[in-house]
Amino acid sequence: MNSEAINLKKVGMHKGLLYETIITTKNSDNIPNAAPIGVLCKSENEIVAYLYQGSHTLENIKLQKKFIVNIVNDPEVFVECTLSDPSPQHFKPYKDYFFLKNCAGYFTAELTDMKEVDRKDKLGSSNLNIIKAQVEDIFICQESIKPFNRASFAIIESLIYFTRLELADEKTRQKYLDRIREMSRLVNKVGGLKHKKAMATLLNRINK
Repeated sequence: MNSEAINLKKVGMHKGLLYETIITTKNSDNIPNAAPIGVLCKSENEIVAYLYQGSHTLENIKLQKKFIVNIVNDPEVFVECTLSDPSPQHFKPYKDYFFLKNCAGYFTAELTDMKEVDRKDKLGSSNLNIIKAQVEDIFICQESIKPFNRASFAIIESLIYFTRLELADEKTRQKYLDRIREMSRLVNKVGGLKHKKAMATLLNRINK
């Protein structure tokens, strides 16, 4: 594809939103590797990813300077790639890359910038690498393609808790409210304007 045709909206990704994807790279021995990684759509042809020090994916990107972002709609694939390394038969080659056979779509990306920062959160401190990459080629493999954004699931989960509030005892009700507030923080972190507006509507209803 030429540069004018590169637009991440083709795979359902919109500027400013963070999506759950699976990044595939290759090791120094040319063996493919896959790992679930959140990817931020910075523009129609640029992404940002956050990788912790010590991961195979980070080391491979440092070495190869390029990788593939797979859009996957099957939760089982996320489980498999999190718990173990998929066997080579789950991959297909594309030029110098590898992509997952059962992905809904994928795009190639080339590293343009990398910065290491110290991150502190409730889990402690860690070294985080912020990588920026330029999108080069986009491919759609399935008719239905929609990348996962955690904000959508957080809103649905919150609505389930909301419908149970009046049925719960005081202790359980407080537990549900705490979960909704936790989901709200997640929506504000990874969601877009529509997600945040929907969550605000729900919180206003609860406060009333």
